[in-house]
This record gives sequence, C-alpha cells and structure tokens, in this order.
Amino acid sequence: MAVRVVTWKWDDAGQPKYPEEFEILKKAVLQVTDIKTNRNKYYAIELHHAKAIKKGQAFRVFTHYGRTDDLENNPDSGQKECRYLDSKPEAEAVYDQIYKEKTSARKGYREVALASSKIGSQKARGSSSGEVDEKTLQRIEVNEVEKPAEPKVSLPRLEETVRGLVRYLYDEAVGALTSRVQAKVTAHGIETPLGVLTIGQIEQGESILGDIYKQLQKKKQTPKVAETLRDLSSAFYTVIPHRFGRSREAAEAAIIRDLNNYQTKQETLQLMKDMLRVNGESGLLHEAKEEEEYAALGCSVEAIEAKSSEHKKIKDLVLESQVDTDDIEVLQIYKVSRPEEEARYLADIGNDQLLFHGSRIQNWVGILSRGLLMPKVVVKLGVGRTDEGWLGSGMYFGNAACTSSGYTSAGKKGTSIMAIAQVALGHVKQYEEITYGIKAPPKGYHSCHGVRGTEFEDDEFVVYDEKQQKLAYLVEFRGGRVWY
Repeated sequence: MAVRVVTWKWDDAGQPKYPEEFEILKKAVLQVTDIKTNRNKYYAIELHHAKAIKKGQAFRVFTHYGRTDDLENNPDSGQKECRYLDSKPEAEAVYDQIYKEKTSARKGYREVALASSKIGSQKARGSSSGEVDEKTLQRIEVNEVEKPAEPKVSLPRLEETVRGLVRYLYDEAVGALTSRVQAKVTAHGIETPLGVLTIGQIEQGESILGDIYKQLQKKKQTPKVAETLRDLSSAFYTVIPHRFGRSREAAEAAIIRDLNNYQTKQETLQLMKDMLRVNGESGLLHEAKEEEEYAALGCSVEAIEAKSSEHKKIKDLVLESQVDTDDIEVLQIYKVSRPEEEARYLADIGNDQLLFHGSRIQNWVGILSRGLLMPKVVVKLGVGRTDEGWLGSGMYFGNAACTSSGYTSAGKKGTSIMAIAQVALGHVKQYEEITYGIKAPPKGYHSCHGVRGTEFEDDEFVVYDEKQQKLAYLVEFRGGRVWY
C-alpha cells in the first residue's frame, strides 16, 4: 500500500525545520532520455536521518529533478522537494515508492553510476552515487588518500615543434569529446551536468552500442527494427549524456540508425576512456602544461629535421606511394616509439614493411598513449563502405598514403595526421574477392592482402595480432582523400 505524505517545495514557508547536520542513509541519481517523447530529465532522490530530532519527522525524503540540459548552466536549476516522516520504515517506503515509480517501464528512468555527484542536496554533492565499478573505486581511493608531498620532477623542455603537436592533439581530443557529449574534462575526470561518469557507466554505453550493432546487422530494416533502434538510442543517451538539441527534430536526428553513426559513438566512448587514462590520478588535463601532457602519452615523439636524409626518405615514401591523387602536402614528420610495442614486436615473422594508417585528428592522443587497437567492428573503409571489414576484423594498413588519408580528418589548423607503422607481414595470403568474417589468417600465413584492382578498390593489408605492428612515424599533412 502506497504511503501518503505531504510534499513540501524547498522554499515553502511553514514546513518542518530540519537540522543542517544529517546522515544520508541512501541515495540515487536517475536519468531518462526518451527520443519518442523528447524527454531528457534527471531525478535525484535521497533518504536523510537527523539524529538531533528526538521524536517525529527525524526522517526526510529529499528529491531534486528537472531537465538535464538546464544543469549545464545552473547546477541548482530544477525543483527540490522534501517529505518528512516519523519512522525509518515509513521513510524507506516513500523512498522505494518514488524509486520504483521513476524506474518503471512507464517512466523509464535508469540509475546512473557517478564517481562524484553534482546534483541533489549539498551534502550529497561531491560523493559517489550508484554502483561504482572497481576501477573507479580504486581511482577514488587513490585520490582521497593523503600523500606526502612529492618533490616536483623536472620535465625536459619540449622542442617547439613537438610542443605544438602535443597542444594541437590534446585540444582536438578534448574539443571533440565536449562537443559531442554533454560533459567537460576536469581535474576529477569526465564531468557531466549530473556528475563525474564512472568507467562502469561508459561500459554500460558500450553494452548498449553492442545491442544497436546487432539491430543494424539485420538484413531487413523493418519498422520494428527502427523502433528498437530509437529505444536503444534513448537508452544510450540516458547513460551517456549527449548534446543534440531540445527540439523533437534534433532528438529524432540523433537516433543511431546506421553504421557510420554507430562508429562515431564507438569512437566517442573510446575517446572518453582514453582521456580518463591520460588524465591520470592527479587530474592532469586540468590546466596541464605540454610537458606534462607529453609525459602522460608514455611514448617518444621527435620532430625530424627537414633537411635530414630520414625526412627525405619518409617524405618520398608518402608522395611516391600515391596512386590516384598527387595533392598530399607533407608539412612535418615525427619519429615515434612506444616502449611497449618495441618490446612485444614479433620481429621473427619477417617481411617487415612500412605501411600507412589513418585516423581522425581527435583519436591521436589515445593512439599515442595506448597504441592501435584491434577493432571490435570495422565499419568505415572508404566511400560508400559501411560493413564489417572486407577481410574480417583485424588491423588494416595501406601501402598508399592517399588511401590512408581518407580515414583522417583535419583539425582546426586545417591539417591531418596519419601514421606509418612497421608491420611484420610474414607470409601473406592474397585475396581478390571480399571475404567477410576472417578472425585470423589461414593456416601457414601471417597476414592477408586485399589486392587492388580486383574486388578491392585499394591494397589492404590486415594483421590479426597487435604484436605484428608498431608505430614508427607520424606525418602531418594537408590534402589527400576526403571521406568523412
């Protein structure tokens, strides 16, 4: 049976006086994004107990709710309400009743796990909320432990060209993240209007994307599939708040209904994880200097002198490899070394080749800090190609700079970045026909090659073991293909 109780607005006169000192017995932050009804709302609920009150109304159910978009400009926006009760069982019944109603299928709210909440009562703000994953708990514990002051380590001064690259790549990564997700990067992590997201919350987003991918793989895109994609997109934006406008048209346009949009969301979540990694335990990205940001990458980046023979060799490799364009302008070449890749590289396989790999400008902080990743799904491989990868799910490289330039995007400077990797191809299996679903090269082979001029528009080299490649150079350039 539902418990009936008087609800007081926060500023109502005449409501019971409640002590400033109280204990929060339990709390939850709820969020719902529903594209169908154009809802984007939050609901914080807390159960308070004040020991100073000896009898009557010692318990309070506090709620704070409103539209999530409004919190970005004013964390105190929305409506705050209080319900006062005599006993803990009564208070718990009211709390549970509200929680159950809001998280019902009809209302659709989901609980959000936050490393640090920004809404609710002043006492609740700054503390974690929801089921916080182990990785985030460790991060919180490390930050909360009072450490003896450590002597400042003097970082070597960066050469100005490398300094400029570091600033450029970090600015593009942060800018891309905050323009897509309703969040900003702070000393505490990825901070949304509701609070700081946990790693587990990001992984929830990945799980929902997995369900979206299954729907996109269905051969027949029926009205039922379209409805499912809308509901799954709503669920995704519920756990990972995004910016897409307040109008119904903007909400409808945000539905993840194709593989290109899916890949963009996948890249966004990877970018969030990458930024959490380089942000480290001390909030590196909060007013960090380039030397600190460079150190966080954990790799060596060295600008190659333009007059050197090494610069000429790599520049010629880029320019002479072009097969259908000749407009790539090489601006700067950097030598790159990641100790982890150097240590694990399978040099014994042989047939080492320098091959190209392109990626969007915002991805390079992540790539430099953790290396290239074996993709979960390859969905963008050229004009009009939105598939799982013509030679399965592996790491794709090209022998033509113009091919890899198509995977890049220009930043605010108007320049793009591509990598040149040393790849141990070993014994290569040639393919003239598209062959989906390859998980590993055929027995006796170490890599696969889609041959240009057959069913393949360009030469595509694929390895299925991360240890068969290591980053060698970065090339900053203008021109090339434009696919994005």
